[in-house]
Amino acid sequence: MEFERVTPESVGVPSGAVTSLLDELYRRGTEMHSFMLLRHGKVYAEGSWSPYSPQTQHILFSFSKSLTSTAIGFARQEGILSLQERLVDIFPEMLPEAPSENLKKAEIRHLLMMGCGHESEIPNVWRKDPDWIRAFFAHPFVHEPGTHFLYNTAGTNLLSAILTRKTGQTLTEFLRPRLIEPLGMTDIRCQSLPDGTEMGGAGYSVTIEDMARFTQFVANKGKWEGKQILEESWFEEATQKQIENRGAGWDGDPDWQQGYCYQFWRCEPEGVFRGDGAFGQYGVVCTKQDAVIVIQAASMQLQAVLTALWEKLLPAMAESPLPENPQALHVLRNRLKRLELNSVLGMRNPWAEKSLNTAVYLPEKELPCMEDLIGGAGHFQPVGGKLISLSFRFQEGDCALLCRQDNGDFEIKLGLNGHFETTEIRGVPYGANGRWKPGALEVELRNTRMATGKRFTFRFGETSMTLTAESTFASEGGLNDEPMPEMTFALADGEVTTKTKMYWETGEN
Repeated sequence: MEFERVTPESVGVPSGAVTSLLDELYRRGTEMHSFMLLRHGKVYAEGSWSPYSPQTQHILFSFSKSLTSTAIGFARQEGILSLQERLVDIFPEMLPEAPSENLKKAEIRHLLMMGCGHESEIPNVWRKDPDWIRAFFAHPFVHEPGTHFLYNTAGTNLLSAILTRKTGQTLTEFLRPRLIEPLGMTDIRCQSLPDGTEMGGAGYSVTIEDMARFTQFVANKGKWEGKQILEESWFEEATQKQIENRGAGWDGDPDWQQGYCYQFWRCEPEGVFRGDGAFGQYGVVCTKQDAVIVIQAASMQLQAVLTALWEKLLPAMAESPLPENPQALHVLRNRLKRLELNSVLGMRNPWAEKSLNTAVYLPEKELPCMEDLIGGAGHFQPVGGKLISLSFRFQEGDCALLCRQDNGDFEIKLGLNGHFETTEIRGVPYGANGRWKPGALEVELRNTRMATGKRFTFRFGETSMTLTAESTFASEGGLNDEPMPEMTFALADGEVTTKTKMYWETGEN
């Protein structure tokens, strides 16, 4: 089934309200990557900010949890498991020598509601520990299960492990014939933990439309193209408050205090709930308005994103279609055609570029491959390989960074024209946008499957180059997006020209 594309007014939404929402998100400093707005199952607005595109699978982080919950719903429907099954009966060989009474009481449903009894997450939840399940059970179960909310990504990963133990399939293999194929989704991907368990708590990447298909399926309470694929009762249970989470953190933000469901969150507006991932990966269901809002973004002001929806979009929704407004629709569509991340002003430097055309730089210490240097939030698994050299190609309409590596060579278009250029590296789209500054070349590089990228600064000396990199994100790193130390390179062949040397040191031409 293809989503029908319609005008906003035809489904009771003013085009101007969508434009106002985009303005508000920009005003609040939200870095938007993609969005899709649906009402009555029809798409009335959508867009992606270059270098992100609607075809790229974007990391979902904890929105993955809602997919994992749905997989548990299918497993229950088919009699594969019961929500009342005790964890100790599923993994008897992974238990500590003397399991606590609280651990003995913990059931699958307690994992779903984030109430298994832990006071804190296991310390190795993001580390490469092949024995993480044993560590999960060894971690103190301080509270009686079902009485204490703790956001627990490892607990969701355990739900994935339970499915694998019960079926012999990975989470994605289990979902493919039940959810992915019936909904017409692409072959979504999930990163794995060291023991092979798929990271159901944070590892999925999907396109914006696949995210919308899943969220609309949830809004439909398990029905797709007239067929009830997953029983309606599951969604009635899975999207209702199962445990109190008020006061559990998030600085008192109202949309994180409304109660937690089975890997879904309740929202402050009546009848609204959501799937939710770090940095603003949202699938919002507005039951009263029969509306779905899907967002992929990079923001730390997560409440601000939701507040913008509640203030600018929801109140504008009418019960019936509105008169068409060609002028407002024209403004909106023109806006959607030109979406791009805030770009730096492109600036060329012919003198520097001429000298660098034949320059090859060798790292003075062993460095990871460029894909791992770019990294980004959500880059949980390194590509591997080592960087051998960096060089540059500067021509009138062709500027590129050439990367020689022990796992294969490639080049990245640098986009020194004020806009992002996209390069596909081993099937993954990377965006780059750069400019010259006095004594340095600054380039923003992004793996567009990740939520963030890196700002690289190349500084050139007479016979050397230094490279620094910082996250494009405003905060200090997070989720494998940490700052990096300065990297030094030696010029392999000859020296830069005297004229260029003067430029590096003085900024004069």
